[in-house]
Amino acid sequence: MALQLKVELDSGVVLDHAYCRIGSLSGNKNKITIMLDTFMNQETCLTGRSIVQQVGFEFKPSVEDNAPNFIKQGYEYLKTLQGFLGAVDVLE
Repeated sequence: MALQLKVELDSGVVLDHAYCRIGSLSGNKNKITIMLDTFMNQETCLTGRSIVQQVGFEFKPSVEDNAPNFIKQGYEYLKTLQGFLGAVDVLE
């Protein structure tokens, strides 16, 4: 899974169809840290090109029996943030 959205990089460059996916995840039941890798678009990711930006986020996961896995929870958390409103799920 990944998210597609418009992203403005720290450099000021705007990517209209940025492809963002969780590149790594670590933590425990109290706090999960995800590193979100941003690519210019889905094609650059799938062809092995380098990321253009990596940003870290933290959230408190649910550990209920019926809760989604931590990766899914990470994407759900990101979509609650101002910068990810309107992001489109991309199923790989």
